[in-house]
Amino acid sequence: KVKQISGYEFDWNNKQDIYEGHDIGVIAQEVEKVMPEIVRTNGNGFKGVKYEKLVPLLIESIKDQQQQIDELKKKLEEL
Repeated sequence: KVKQISGYEFDWNNKQDIYEGHDIGVIAQEVEKVMPEIVRTNGNGFKGVKYEKLVPLLIESIKDQQQQIDELKKKLEEL
């Protein structure tokens, strides 16, 4: 799932008046394709990501990746 979304740098536009300046984030429509349960649509039709819900996914992805690294290390030690 993590491989299907990307991080982006962007500048906030004036279509909203809450945020401004340079920022980093993900695109809600991208996330929605993979995990629709963590995307919300506000009253104006703008989509937003519940970033706190990404954390468990990232933790499990890191654990999975570490397991793969450990398995590769073990195979190298056996050579």
